[in-house]
Amino acid sequence: MEVEMISTTRYLRLIPLLALPASSLAQAQNDRSGQRSAASAQDPIVASLPNWDFNHDGIFTCENWKKYMAQLFNRADRQKRGFITPQEFETIKTSDPMFANADFDYFDERKQGRISRSDFVDRPSPFFVRYDTKHTCRVARNEINATAPAASNPGHRRSGMGRRGFGF
Repeated sequence: MEVEMISTTRYLRLIPLLALPASSLAQAQNDRSGQRSAASAQDPIVASLPNWDFNHDGIFTCENWKKYMAQLFNRADRQKRGFITPQEFETIKTSDPMFANADFDYFDERKQGRISRSDFVDRPSPFFVRYDTKHTCRVARNEINATAPAASNPGHRRSGMGRRGFGF
């Protein structure tokens, strides 16, 4: 009975530790005042940042973006042919809300009915178009929050892609 009680107590002590990763992620998306930033709440690209901030440093680079795009492409290219079809593109659209309204034709520039790995991975990121004002392929979290008021203006054409591309 005593061994069973010690064992139960040990497991109960682990419960707060299990909650840490979730609370850390939530806090990472909050600004210093504890409020979720306006940019995250209104911008599906900013909301997707935790998906491709692989080292969790709050610095977003073109290298990280391309790595994430390659992962998405690999997930969709189940037959490993080096290209994806419109049907396979649906996997990408459902994998991240940022791509929910993405347009297949935006990536299929050569109009071949398929998207090659380089067509997808090397396509300019709307995130960097919108937030990399210094054109360094490096954006810090504080730069996103500083840019948010202009970028979240509903009348402002944010990505320069109009109705094509990522769908916003």
